[in-house]
Amino acid sequence: MKLILASRSPARRELMKELGKPFESCASGYHENMNAYRASWRLAQFLALGKAMHVAGKFPNSVIVGADTFITCRGVKIGKPVSIADARRLIRSMSGCVIKVYTGVAVVKTNEKGLVVKKAVDYAVTDLRIKKMSVAEVDLLAHQKDALHISGAFSIEGEGGKMITKIRGDYNNVIGLPVFLVKRMLKKVTSRT
Repeated sequence: MKLILASRSPARRELMKELGKPFESCASGYHENMNAYRASWRLAQFLALGKAMHVAGKFPNSVIVGADTFITCRGVKIGKPVSIADARRLIRSMSGCVIKVYTGVAVVKTNEKGLVVKKAVDYAVTDLRIKKMSVAEVDLLAHQKDALHISGAFSIEGEGGKMITKIRGDYNNVIGLPVFLVKRMLKKVTSRT
């Protein structure tokens, strides 16, 4: 069986390599509806399953991994910014707060016709304490090359990591793929029982 990552994210592809299994990656093209569910854990699972299912029909006899990551701050869901000004606004809103990073994961198995015959859906959540940032620090993060492509406008890697004072939970979840959770789910979906 082929292993497919329903994402072209460089960070997710790097994390998938930690599984030690050959895989292909394919952009899902799935349109994310951030308002589909109020409960963050449920939304994360819904979006991840949507991504995996969107790709499943293209890959018969395969196992597809879909994932979706977003942030909440004071209970408000934060996605990707639409502009540098929006990135500044989002980063300012997180300054001095504890944010939660949710990643939904879906693993689906297809048969020879590309129909889903087995699936598992779960999520991980990690808490990050963000330091109180200066105007210059906010501006620096808003102008990072990936700012408009990442939930919350900054990543834990590079300059963004300098703004985090405490982490509770899975570090890989913050990057975009909780590897240990994915391993457990792959085992569940590929087992014969």
